[in-house]
Amino acid sequence: MSLFGKLWWSLALAFGALSVILGLGEYSTLRRALMSNIDRNLELRALWLAHQLQVGNLPEGMMEPPHHSLEELGTVFVEILDLKGKLVRRSTNLEQPIPGDPQPGTYFLTVHTPAGNPLRVHQLEAAGNVGVVRVAESLELAERSLANSVVKILALWALTSLLAALICYRVLRRICQPLEALSLKAHWIAESGEVRERVPVDDSVREVHQVSSTINGLLDRVEKLLSAQERLLQDTSHELRNPLTVLKIDLELLARPELDRETRAEVGQEVQGELSRLIELVEGLMQISWAETSPQIALESLPLEPFLNQLVSRYQSLLGDRNLELRVGPEVVWADRRRLEQILRNLLDNALRYAGSQAQIKVWAGGASDWIPKAYLQPPEDIFVVVEDNGPGIESKYWEKLFERYFRLEPDRNRQAGGVGLGLPLARVLARAMGGELTVYSSSGHGCAFIVRLRPATSDS
Repeated sequence: MSLFGKLWWSLALAFGALSVILGLGEYSTLRRALMSNIDRNLELRALWLAHQLQVGNLPEGMMEPPHHSLEELGTVFVEILDLKGKLVRRSTNLEQPIPGDPQPGTYFLTVHTPAGNPLRVHQLEAAGNVGVVRVAESLELAERSLANSVVKILALWALTSLLAALICYRVLRRICQPLEALSLKAHWIAESGEVRERVPVDDSVREVHQVSSTINGLLDRVEKLLSAQERLLQDTSHELRNPLTVLKIDLELLARPELDRETRAEVGQEVQGELSRLIELVEGLMQISWAETSPQIALESLPLEPFLNQLVSRYQSLLGDRNLELRVGPEVVWADRRRLEQILRNLLDNALRYAGSQAQIKVWAGGASDWIPKAYLQPPEDIFVVVEDNGPGIESKYWEKLFERYFRLEPDRNRQAGGVGLGLPLARVLARAMGGELTVYSSSGHGCAFIVRLRPATSDS
């Protein structure tokens, strides 16, 4: 059964059961009220008769009190017995004795006439050994009133149940129709694989709107992941195709017996270069996969001054005419030494590669910059390690693309100018694994700055 059917039947049955309970309560209350009123009237009539007997007055006829004001529902019958149970007098409307053998005492009971008509009887022993008064009232009118009330209660129950069922149907259809449309659309998307489609968003029910928005958000993420996977496969196949093609051609050349030694040596060097490139590509992919899934990060309290001095000193022999300036204070960060060195080496290699022979490179930590906006050095409680160069700079539309796998600024994807395009993506993943971030800022006339944000080492790091 559908959710709509279960909810509708449950609510309809609940309203029906509630109506039955209320109806039974109303019937019980009405019955108790009628019987209480009859018993009270019988008791008052019996007390009046007992008083009359005590004063020596034996009523006749209908044996009604003068100025009778009792609200009797039916016909009242009276009989008076002596202490031995012998009939003394009965009301003129009573042709035969009241059913039921008189027992000593004062009490109420319900009896039936030989014709099956119910009577409510009250027996009262008059004080002073005068006799016994028995007063009875027909319950036919009371039972007729109760029967009519049952009919009304049943009619009201049926009407209430019908109205409740209709109201529940309308309300549940309003709720379940968007859910049903949502379910059908989600099922179709799952079956067809069309993750670019979106489920309908209904604003009439807040919970349905939240579910629809959540599913669409998940579909957005799935679409992005699939697009990234597709781009990764395309880029990886492109990156692998070229070196593999070169290797195939070179190996075919090496297989020719007429190839001279000098040409054979050149081809062998090219094979080694392409193999090195393939190894670099595979290692880069493995490192990114490792960093994204289960990075082994050993965070420690790391003083930046000795760390950066040692790192920069290793690049002195590679500088040539280029200048590398270091500015660092006593900052201490919470980072993994090996991974932070891997990040900064990548940034320094890129700066040396792209800034040209007259490169002016700066590495600084802490403090402020005279050209990088403060918005890029936030939050202020973190520590920033910045690698600047005076190269041509990078247009802002490429800033985020720099951290995509295999992306290069060169339209022809020239391999001689750079690596395989995995260094910066890996550096960002490592920075995030340490709880930091890697961003870029570039400005015409200043070059490019890569900003590594790190957490400061504190007692609760």
